[in-house]
Amino acid sequence: MSAVQEVEFTSAWRRCAAQRSINIGLLGHGRVGQALSALVVSERDRLEALGLNVRVVAALARDTAKPRGLDVPTVYDAGAFFRHQFDAVIEVLGGVDPAYGLVRRALEAGIPVVSANKTLLAARGDDLAAISRRHGTSLAFDAAVVAGVPFLGALSRRPLLGAARRITGIINGTSHFLLTAVTAGSSFDEALAEACARGYAEPDSRADISGRDAAEKLTILLRLSGVNGIATSDITTVGIDVLTPADFRVARDLDGVLKPIALASFEHGRAGAWVGPALVDRAHPAAQSGGVLNFVEFAGASALPVTFWGPGAGPDVTAATILDDVIEVATIGRPEPSRPPRAVAVGDLAAPPFGSFYLRIGGSGLGIHEAADACAAHGVPAVRVSGSADTIAVRTVPVSWTRLTPLVEVLRAIGADVLALPVIEGAAS
Repeated sequence: MSAVQEVEFTSAWRRCAAQRSINIGLLGHGRVGQALSALVVSERDRLEALGLNVRVVAALARDTAKPRGLDVPTVYDAGAFFRHQFDAVIEVLGGVDPAYGLVRRALEAGIPVVSANKTLLAARGDDLAAISRRHGTSLAFDAAVVAGVPFLGALSRRPLLGAARRITGIINGTSHFLLTAVTAGSSFDEALAEACARGYAEPDSRADISGRDAAEKLTILLRLSGVNGIATSDITTVGIDVLTPADFRVARDLDGVLKPIALASFEHGRAGAWVGPALVDRAHPAAQSGGVLNFVEFAGASALPVTFWGPGAGPDVTAATILDDVIEVATIGRPEPSRPPRAVAVGDLAAPPFGSFYLRIGGSGLGIHEAADACAAHGVPAVRVSGSADTIAVRTVPVSWTRLTPLVEVLRAIGADVLALPVIEGAAS
């Protein structure tokens, strides 16, 4: 193509693109919905330079009288909402109902949908994806997991990345902030109060503390990795509130740090999944992170792990990822990928994967050497043992959860308070 032809082509593309309008409908107009509306206004010049005229033409909200400071028509009736002509619908309601019915209605009308709702996608994601395929439209949800890092599209489209044999991540910013603060010396209550004051946590943070939020996100990652039929309830989930001050003290003795980890392994005979606290080697990249930073590591599809880092939540970062999704689905579309199923059953993921474990043993009356002997006698030799008169910490050799469980049961039978957590090794194997 000559220089003149290239200029003519570019000018023609811009004239064509300049005619492209993207009319958005918002299902929900809370903090994320309002951040999205404001972002469309603040980025208008940038979008117009790309030939895109993006407008939020209607929002469905429970309270239409609530002041929002934005020039967006708000309705409370779904019928009135769907009388508008949309190029894309954004769902930021949260929860399963009424979000599911509204998203389904949009998809069945052939309207692309963008969602940041991990609860909906974890519970009904397969169903909604099937509906989008039947009606020839798109369902995008990059903002549902690690909202500030739009990597889910890459995971769904790239077969080698999606075929990783192990996923390790910190995918809940609130719990990460809490454990970072407690590690630094704060009490749990002080850390939670600070997280609420900074807007990192809601007054009701049970979904974050219990691990349910992270388990829903891991469910989405497992499905995108080819695990069929997985539900959030299938994943072993432990809340960060099981930790005691003693755990943070002895973690340092074992050259580790406690982090809220989502973990899945697909290795034959060593498969498993876990959401909850884990002892992370100080040599692992996750041990160096803190605050609300999230990361997800995919290991095994190439020589080195592929790692995504970034902010996991917040209205502004969520809105930015949503808007990028909207532009993609409304202009070029996002076809649902065809993924071969994993050679693991859902039952294989019902316990933590094969690996080393951290044991905190309290109130047993055992000394360090006696605890080490008990571990060895049950086929779970200790790599390292540390502790004091009231709390002993053990790091085991790699074993299966089924091998570890009898040891835990015996220790509890003699009156010990035992906590068992996975260990994240310093380098991906």
